[in-house]
Amino acid sequence: MNRTKSIARRIARSFHWKQLNWLISKTLAIGIAAFIAWCAAVYQMLNGSLSSPRRICFALAPERPVNWELIRRALSGERVFSDYLRFGLDGQAQTPMGDFLFWLLVVLAAYLAAHILLWFFAGFVATSRVRRFLSPIDDIAQVTESISASGLDESKFHTLEAAIDHLNENATDERLQLGDADLAGLETAVNNLILRMQKTYRQQVRFVDDASHELRTPIAVIAGYADMLERWGRSDPQVLDESIHAIRTETEHMKKLVEQLLFLARGDAGRQTLERQELDLCALMREVWEESRMIDPGHDYILKAEGSLPYLGDGALLKQAVRVLVDNAAKYSPAQSRITLRAYAEGDALCLDVQDNGIGVSAQDAERMFHRFYRADRARNSETGGSGLGLSIAEWIVQRHGGSFRVKSREELGTCVTIELPAAK
Repeated sequence: MNRTKSIARRIARSFHWKQLNWLISKTLAIGIAAFIAWCAAVYQMLNGSLSSPRRICFALAPERPVNWELIRRALSGERVFSDYLRFGLDGQAQTPMGDFLFWLLVVLAAYLAAHILLWFFAGFVATSRVRRFLSPIDDIAQVTESISASGLDESKFHTLEAAIDHLNENATDERLQLGDADLAGLETAVNNLILRMQKTYRQQVRFVDDASHELRTPIAVIAGYADMLERWGRSDPQVLDESIHAIRTETEHMKKLVEQLLFLARGDAGRQTLERQELDLCALMREVWEESRMIDPGHDYILKAEGSLPYLGDGALLKQAVRVLVDNAAKYSPAQSRITLRAYAEGDALCLDVQDNGIGVSAQDAERMFHRFYRADRARNSETGGSGLGLSIAEWIVQRHGGSFRVKSREELGTCVTIELPAAK
């Protein structure tokens, strides 16, 4: 406490004297500014009636010689120098400035005296105010000193170390239990860390397992056709063509799957960055609409994106996210059915819609459709060639833009997936 008082006193004293220096400097500046303004006003007044400008002149009144009697009278309080100093133009009329200087000094002295009085009284409360600001630091210092004075019980650390060593890494429900009130906060922090680590580990195991399962199927297909070619396909043109087509198809599928896995892996590792730039969401949807009509003539694509929706984002990634939605709509919609693309503003959000008239999804599947490798119907999905990663990639892209998804779907009626992006403010 005494140390804090001493620090507060030194801080207050230093700041207090700086305030006095600033006050004196400000008073001098005001006086100089007022003197210059008065001289400028007099110069304009005297020079206004002359055809040519004259030089400024400071002079002494010749009829008022300075002598000891004049000085004695001035020291006794008489204003004998009121007309002694003059200001004007060279060779022209001059104006006495004694009265102005006298009243200027009176005003400045009164101003400085009033502020010095306030400064003097402020010095009494400055130390207490600084101490009040330093009181949290003083509390911390006192608690630290009390902890330091009480000493550390090394047995508690040995207990904590032993409890952590005996944790079973294979048990999913085991938690750290110390039974010590002093280590309760540390016990909670360690248990929360264990929960996060176990969750991350489970996600990683599931991801690797799903990826292995997805890669196992095309590899098995390629191996099967290669074995068939080796046995009797070399001399059979039909078997040869079928095998080449199947191997090429599965290779493309594996290539796409590996690219998607690498994209998500880079995103999880923080190496997938956004290249934000000014773009028009209506123009983006128009590009996806034109490409979809050219690639997939088996569906009727409708565009509803009028005007312009300026947005600051990564155009290539946002276009990829919309393509994922369009591809899904095309996969699960009957031939010649309508797929509608929309771009519009709704409140504080900019929305991109992809709506189809396909098979739809249940409410339970809609909640999990963005999970990696999740498929509502694996058999039907395998027929369409999906990997279960497209929507996960789209979700990653939209989340990095600060947006979200909204899904409306009815089985056998269709699905509408909306990307909501925050509008710039």
